[in-house]
Amino acid sequence: MLHATQKKTDAEKPSPSPVVTVVMAVYNGMPYLTEALESLERQTIGAQRMEIITVDDGSTDDSGAELDRWTTRLPHLRVIHQENSGGPSGPRNLAIDEARGRYVFIADADDVLGDEALERMVGMAEENSSDVVLGRMAGLGGREVSVLAFKHAARADLYTSDVYRSLNPQKLFRRSLLNDHGIRFPVDLWLGEDQMFCTEAMLAAHVISVVGDYDCYYARRREDGQHLTLRDRSAWQSVEPVKRVMDLIAERVADTDNRRRLLARHFRQIMGKVLLPVAASEKFAGAFRDDTYRYVRQVCDTYWEPEMIPHLPALTWLRLYCFLEGRYAQLEVLARFEEHSQDPEIVEDGRVFRPYPFFRDPAAKIPDELFEMTDRLKARHAVTGARWDGDILTVSGHARIDAVSTRDVRTRLQLRSRDGRRVYDLPTRHTATPHLTEEHGKQGRYDFALAGWEAELDPGTAADGVPPEHGVWDLWAVVDIQGVRREVRLGAPAGRPGQWVMPAGRVRAAGGDSVVPYRTKGGKFALDVGGGVRGLAAQGMITDQRWDGEALRWTGAGWIDSVPGEDAEPQLILRSRQSGLQVLVPTRRAHVPRTDLDAAPAHGAPAEVGFTAEVDPLTADGGSPLPPGVWDLHLRLTAPGVTRETRLRAVTGLTTEQLWRVRPLSDGEGHLRLVTPYMTKSGHLAIDSGGIYFTPESQLLLAEGARDPDSRREFVVRGRVGVFGVHPDELRLRVTVGDDPPRTMAVELAPPRPGDPAPRAVGPERNADQWPAFTVRVPAGGGPFRRPAVTVRLELATGGQLFASRPHTAR
Repeated sequence: MLHATQKKTDAEKPSPSPVVTVVMAVYNGMPYLTEALESLERQTIGAQRMEIITVDDGSTDDSGAELDRWTTRLPHLRVIHQENSGGPSGPRNLAIDEARGRYVFIADADDVLGDEALERMVGMAEENSSDVVLGRMAGLGGREVSVLAFKHAARADLYTSDVYRSLNPQKLFRRSLLNDHGIRFPVDLWLGEDQMFCTEAMLAAHVISVVGDYDCYYARRREDGQHLTLRDRSAWQSVEPVKRVMDLIAERVADTDNRRRLLARHFRQIMGKVLLPVAASEKFAGAFRDDTYRYVRQVCDTYWEPEMIPHLPALTWLRLYCFLEGRYAQLEVLARFEEHSQDPEIVEDGRVFRPYPFFRDPAAKIPDELFEMTDRLKARHAVTGARWDGDILTVSGHARIDAVSTRDVRTRLQLRSRDGRRVYDLPTRHTATPHLTEEHGKQGRYDFALAGWEAELDPGTAADGVPPEHGVWDLWAVVDIQGVRREVRLGAPAGRPGQWVMPAGRVRAAGGDSVVPYRTKGGKFALDVGGGVRGLAAQGMITDQRWDGEALRWTGAGWIDSVPGEDAEPQLILRSRQSGLQVLVPTRRAHVPRTDLDAAPAHGAPAEVGFTAEVDPLTADGGSPLPPGVWDLHLRLTAPGVTRETRLRAVTGLTTEQLWRVRPLSDGEGHLRLVTPYMTKSGHLAIDSGGIYFTPESQLLLAEGARDPDSRREFVVRGRVGVFGVHPDELRLRVTVGDDPPRTMAVELAPPRPGDPAPRAVGPERNADQWPAFTVRVPAGGGPFRRPAVTVRLELATGGQLFASRPHTAR
């Protein structure tokens, strides 16, 4: 029997078409249910874009009452009460049937969502037309959650990525996908129903995406142990859910390799979650163990293929081999074996063996091949630095092979043409890396103290004594440790804080060709010889920006890679983002203090060309005002034989006084112009010369307005003003008390004090801490039984126009 609870007034009703429906089956969820609902209340996607449908599945605790209580707090929450169905599948299906959202997110009553979870996941789905979106998970209450499936990806391939490792239903699904394919939870399973649902959805999905840069969902391990997966089960109940999923894969996936990849995932599952616990514990000896072995063998006879071996961990394959061969006594020993307790690997003639139990045991007679790790071991490397020493590019780093100590090691760097046809060895020497043993040696089991290397690349002689030909060249490391060989293409830094910086290019003496190191789109280290892909680049920065009377003045510095500073002449350019029109700003050389340049990381060569430039926006365009639009700042550097431009960035030290301040200017004909220098999200400098992004309204902020607690007849208004150069007579506060006529009051600006409230500004500017502040005390009248409403609005009258803040009303 069903009955629903949904308390709301007409004004509180959610949107008729919510974007996302959160589905939650609830059975004895207290006290965790409250925390789950609180996390839904905090969702930044907003109540108008979501609905919540919960199904109380006959709870015997206070869960039903708690859900009903929350309907007054969450107007978009709907509660359905029903008699207990015996599992979560039926309640979830009912909620999905009732859902109206474009997307469905399935949550458990004892888990928690990150505040931005739904906003980020829906945003990912909208941007990429995703049918399924995974959100990165974390654990609560000691629960461990694997993160392998949550590598951030707009489009993740089901077969080649790790998304299929995550088969829990706590994901975002396009509702039309579920309805068009009839995808629902199987009600005849109380274990493994999640995997059936998710596998069917993933196989039907056209696009699967992953939000991997934010913890979207926190899965809890309940202290009371009331997880369905912890219930007792029969041998068949343990095996059947896995077999059902494998049946589905065999039916739906036609490609042989893809089918094997997915089936291998379930062989890992059936070994780790079904077979090994039974084989390892004597409490399962007897009929239960025999039944389990029989059911698992039926699955193996149906679906196992030797081609799946590479998709299984080595120890899992060894255990499965013993099971397939009927070596149950050896399987039971291996089931109790803990991998971290093994002895170090054995390296013989370039082959690596892991000494698991029964390795070369004459009685067991298990082939060596089952213990060999050689092809499974990965090479690990890192480039730790690159620099020019004169005309020589020196590259340093380290490289090692998993589980192989760096004895008898030989590493050499190679320069390879992009097509791979030309390969040249570079002079390489080994360096000590004791820290790698401490970090990765597994408490002394492995010695990686000789994994370091340093190589020198001379652009004039790198190709067997002559310069390399024009083109793109990649850097590779060839690592040979105790006869085990690996080749790895070197990576490059991503530009994160604390990482080394890719050096700038150089002009090669012979022939004057450029040699530019760079990071490829795939994150690899490459060299462009001859400038076909990456020529010599200019760099520049602004160290100071401020209004000087009616003119805007900049000071900064720049350089061209490998070109002496004294040979380069600077020219500041304003370029319209809308029309492409450019304005040359009068520019001259100037000394820039070294301390100012150190405020921002100089990429490559030092900033050698200092300059200063200034422009009056009302005369910038050949004596006429700067046309309305957004203007980006560029620096052009010209030297003999080379001219380069760069878009200018600001150093981190620029203050709010120097940035993001609207300045109303009147031209000679009395027309008002709004000019705002600002910094873009990417750190570049620009000018808004037409109020496109910035207007005085966005800079007139009311922080708070309330009656003085000590004098209830006064209303205290505080705020900030970000408009530059405001005259006191131009700024006023318009006040309306009750039904009285509006009146204006003077506003006096003062430097902000530590206790002054700072509201959040709109637009690219977010921090108003340094804006001038004001406090106005307004006589508000009223008494103990009558407190008329007070409405205030901050106004700026300048250039014949009136600008105003949003009004604020309180009693």
